[in-house]
Amino acid sequence: MTIVEAMRCGLPVVSTDCPVGPREIIEDGVDGRLVRPGDHRAMAAALLELVRNDALRRRMGEAALKNAARFDPARVAERHLALYQDLLRRGPGRRTLSPVRETAHRARTGTINTAHTLRSTARPALKTCRAAA
Repeated sequence: MTIVEAMRCGLPVVSTDCPVGPREIIEDGVDGRLVRPGDHRAMAAALLELVRNDALRRRMGEAALKNAARFDPARVAERHLALYQDLLRRGPGRRTLSPVRETAHRARTGTINTAHTLRSTARPALKTCRAAA
C-alpha cells in the first residue's frame, strides 16, 4: 500500500523487485524504478537519478499519479463486489480439498492464479453476503 500511496501523491517510487508486488504496480522507467533485491548500489543509483534529474522525476511522478488511479479504493471495491456477485451466481462448488490444501496443491502444480486465490479467500465474505441477503 505504501507504493500506491506514494504514487497517488505524484511521486515516482524506487522499490526492490521482489517476487510478488512491486512489479505489478510499478512500470520500471515509466512511473518508478525497480532494482534487484539486496543491490544497495542500484537502489542508491536509482534514488540519486531521481534526485538529480528534475525533468525525469516530474515525468515519472505524473505517470505515477496517472497509473495509480487503477488502485483507487472505489475501483478496487467495485472489482471485489463484482467478484462476490459472480461467486454468488455460481453457487457453492464441490471441493475435494480444503481451501488451504487446494491452494497449496495449485501452487505446487503451477495452476494457481489470482482469481482462484481471491475466490478461495473470499468464501467467508460470501457467507456474510448470503446471510445478509
